[in-house]
Amino acid sequence: MKTIKYIIILLAVSLTATSCVLDDDEQVFNEGPYVLAFPSAEVTGYFLNDNADDYTYTVPLSITGGNGFPLDQDVNAMFEFDSSSTATEGVEFDFVDNSGSVTIEGGNTFANLPIVVHSGALDPANPATVVLNITGGSSASNNNIVASGNTGTVTIYLQATCSSDLGGTYALTVTSDSGTSNFHPAEVLVEIEEGQYLTATSGTWDVGVLNGGVREGFIFQEVCGSIVIPQQNLAGIYGNLLEGTDVLGTVDPTTGDITLEYTIGFSGNSTFVTYTATYVKL
Repeated sequence: MKTIKYIIILLAVSLTATSCVLDDDEQVFNEGPYVLAFPSAEVTGYFLNDNADDYTYTVPLSITGGNGFPLDQDVNAMFEFDSSSTATEGVEFDFVDNSGSVTIEGGNTFANLPIVVHSGALDPANPATVVLNITGGSSASNNNIVASGNTGTVTIYLQATCSSDLGGTYALTVTSDSGTSNFHPAEVLVEIEEGQYLTATSGTWDVGVLNGGVREGFIFQEVCGSIVIPQQNLAGIYGNLLEGTDVLGTVDPTTGDITLEYTIGFSGNSTFVTYTATYVKL
């Protein structure tokens, strides 16, 4: 019997900070329709496929708008499987519930939409996609419920991964295309989830400069020898965006050394500096 494992997307909340931070736009609620939406138009789920396990993967589906308060009645949020998906139901994934809807309980602003992913059917080099469209919603107290025009559709990339063991101490050399560089003789990489790691530093900053944030380093994911750096806020709090380039990071299979390339945005993310980091295993 296959083991069912659970992965949940966490919605990141950007906090206000000085210097590097973008100004937040104030959200104004009105008496218009309630809007159903996914957290973003694209998300990636990572699934260890060494043992061909099944994973339950959830995507939040939220409702906002109206008078700014949750509805006091259950909302029936409806969705459909889009034909542009490259994943096949019954092969790479299955719906937990085939009703084509998910219930947002009264008083709540979101519900999790789950699918079961069959990791043994996934190709690490060619992640399959599940595309879902919100088609509308209804409740006993308010039928003015519509799908978001921006994130009413989500593309879920089903990325297979392999066993990973990159945690440890490294000698880090990092350079930027703006001419700065730094050397950290004992940079520690910490595995925070299966195949997902947190660095100790970001860019060419010294240790301690970014310690007012959630973290000083950044998060990356190893995907069977290649490294993906998802878009994230610098130090987990600043408005500066940090993300990998089109050049995927690599792991030397013999030495365990790691090479990464990523960018950090400045001036309101209108300009980007590229950083190349080499981690030599100690």
